[in-house]
Amino acid sequence: MWNGLFFQRSTLKELGLCVQLGHPPGQFCPTREPACKDFVVIHTNGIHLVNVDYCRCNSLPHRTQLLRTAWWPATPIEPKTCATMEVLRHFQHLNLQGKLTGYSFYRSLEYETDNTGLEKPPVRYFIINLCPLTYTDGIQNRLASFMLMVCQFRHTKMLKRGGRAYDPGGTMKTAPGSLAIPCRACPIPNINLPVGWENVPPARA
Repeated sequence: MWNGLFFQRSTLKELGLCVQLGHPPGQFCPTREPACKDFVVIHTNGIHLVNVDYCRCNSLPHRTQLLRTAWWPATPIEPKTCATMEVLRHFQHLNLQGKLTGYSFYRSLEYETDNTGLEKPPVRYFIINLCPLTYTDGIQNRLASFMLMVCQFRHTKMLKRGGRAYDPGGTMKTAPGSLAIPCRACPIPNINLPVGWENVPPARA
C-alpha cells in the first residue's frame, strides 16, 4: 500500500476486503454476522488476515458456509483459521510427487507472507490447547494446525473416492481396510486370475 513515500506492507483486512459467505460475489447479507476479527486464511500465496461475514439468512453452521466457499476450517466449532482447498491440493501433490514435508511447505508459505522474518505470521495458536504435546517453537503449533487440516482433507477425499457417501450406513459404517486400494500385482480371484486356477496342478521342479 502506497503511504505517500514508499510501498508499505499491508493486509487484505486493512485494505478493506470483506468476504461475504452464503451470497454471490458483490452482495451482502442483510443479517450478516461478522466472524472473528483475526480470521486467518492460508492460501498458496501466503497467510492472510481477512474480514469474514457469515450469512444468517439460513441456519447453516459456520463450518458448512466455509466449506461451500472452498475453505477448509481448522475446527468444526467456531472456526477462526481456514485453509483453501487449492493450497491443500497443492501440498498433497508436492508431498506425494516431490516428497516435500509439511514443515518445508508451511515455511515456504511463511516466506511468501513475509520473507524478511521481522513479523510473525498471522496464525492463531488454538491447537496448543488440543495437542497433548508442548512445543517451545511457535512454528510447531502453527504447523500442527495446518497438518490437522491436511489429514482431514485427505481422509475426506478417500471417503469420497470410496463412494462412502452413497452407503446407507454413511461414513461412520466404513469397515477397516475398505478404503485401501487393491494391489494390481497381487493375484485376486475373478479379477486377474483365470477361471479354474485352483484346479491347475502345481508345476514340478
